[in-house]
Amino acid sequence: MSFEIVTTHFVAHEDDLEEAYALYRQRIETSDAVVSAVSPRPRPIDDEFTLWDLRCQAAYDNLPAPDQMRLYELNALVDFTTTNRDNAIEKFFFEDHDAPTFLPASLGGLTELTLRDDPAGELSLTTVVYLGMSEHMPVAQQLFDATVADLNVVAYQPNLAPLEGTEHAALVGPLWMRDATLNIIGKGDGRFSPGKDAWAGWVLTSDGHDDVERHLHERIEPDAVVISRAVREPF
Repeated sequence: MSFEIVTTHFVAHEDDLEEAYALYRQRIETSDAVVSAVSPRPRPIDDEFTLWDLRCQAAYDNLPAPDQMRLYELNALVDFTTTNRDNAIEKFFFEDHDAPTFLPASLGGLTELTLRDDPAGELSLTTVVYLGMSEHMPVAQQLFDATVADLNVVAYQPNLAPLEGTEHAALVGPLWMRDATLNIIGKGDGRFSPGKDAWAGWVLTSDGHDDVERHLHERIEPDAVVISRAVREPF
């Protein structure tokens, strides 16, 4: 089975959240897809573009006080191979495409996840970021594989993906600083830190942040400096 994490971003007033979550659960349970894990509650997030884009949609739909709506996120771990994905994915909005808008929403997420362990406990979606020279991408992949093997992993995206540092500075920037420090103290490779490549892997895990940090694998050697960090978000 090929699993995905389907992320539903939506705007709502705080008073609407309980009804919104109940409707969301009801709709995804009738999608005919296999839903293995679901966010326990909506989570407020910061994303200015998505916030104002969905507020604008709310204004077009003549919903009350769109400028006071906040942005929230819900996630679901889903296998669509049991049904028609194009039809089933509509259930991850709050209304069918031909019905009046209840809450404006947009979908995103991760695809081609490998399922490993049964969901248990509080889950988090952890981004593991690596920094190194471009030729050391295979080293970063080996380090990620070792970290995944050490964790209680519900699902993961097996192949690292490149990150553009200018677009993901919040993720990559702390590694630039750490790499620069290694160079200053004579333990780095002397290469310009912001000029290095970055890659990311995603893990859905029941392990806490400290456990993930403890199992991060790195290589700091004269022939290869590949360092890493983990960023945890509630599922």
